[in-house]
Amino acid sequence: MIEKIIEVTENDTNTRLDTYVSSLNLALSRSMVKKLITNGKIFVNEKIVKESYKIKNGDKVKVIIEPPKETKLEAQEIPLDIIYEDNDIIVINKEKGMVVHPRKWQ
Repeated sequence: MIEKIIEVTENDTNTRLDTYVSSLNLALSRSMVKKLITNGKIFVNEKIVKESYKIKNGDKVKVIIEPPKETKLEAQEIPLDIIYEDNDIIVINKEKGMVVHPRKWQ
């Protein structure tokens, strides 16, 4: 678990909490920040507040980031329509709807 506590400066006063946390270089998108706020993982002065909360000079923002869960991807045996192949490249006629990059749905 990663826990960051940041004290708001005067320059950031009146910024929305979700916008502020997204700008902190924590590698969190705004949608990830919204999810953290909804799940009670972001606090202002030790209190849970809404994403629209306007931060103030001196506020202490605490962000708790859980490490990602380990996922195990397994190869699947599927027939491929190979159009061309050599030592450096392969060209495949991918079927419509075939997933190229697996994604974990949450």
